[in-house]
Amino acid sequence: MHSKQLREHIKHRELVRFRRASIDERSIYGFLLAFSDSLLLFQYFHDFHPDGYLLVRRPDVTELGCNDTSRFQRELLQIEGVLEQVDFGFSAPIQSFDSFLASRAADEIVIVEDEASDPPEFLIGTVSDVANDAAHIHHFTGTARRSESPDRISIDRITSCQIASNYIRFYERHFARLARME
Repeated sequence: MHSKQLREHIKHRELVRFRRASIDERSIYGFLLAFSDSLLLFQYFHDFHPDGYLLVRRPDVTELGCNDTSRFQRELLQIEGVLEQVDFGFSAPIQSFDSFLASRAADEIVIVEDEASDPPEFLIGTVSDVANDAAHIHHFTGTARRSESPDRISIDRITSCQIASNYIRFYERHFARLARME
């Protein structure tokens, strides 16, 4: 996975398929938007629908490419008008997870995961602080109960971050409804 190849995927706006064999056996499809020495930023797709932005560690990616299936599916996205929904101009600081997380707005919901631990760690919430090689996430539960204090996760344990996913947007709308009722 050379930088030249990655630049070509971005330049040609190719729908790529990638895998992280040590983390997840399934393939993921998306548009590569940017990369650094350590991270890859994708507009992630699930069942032909854009599903937010996914930031993963570059060394974890064991396969990445554009095959016949991804080329055909990109064509379908274009025919259906879905390709127009991809923000190819989206950018964020991705030199490291801490630079990415520190750049998020205080009220933006993020998902931060350590998929390599046993059991895997999944935190959804807002970033309260990024300091001392750790992110502090003011998380909430699946029933939207906010924690009293933020959880700490070491930056070196983070395997992925997500923003603006469909899952996150449902919670954003829930919290917006609650705020209007107060």
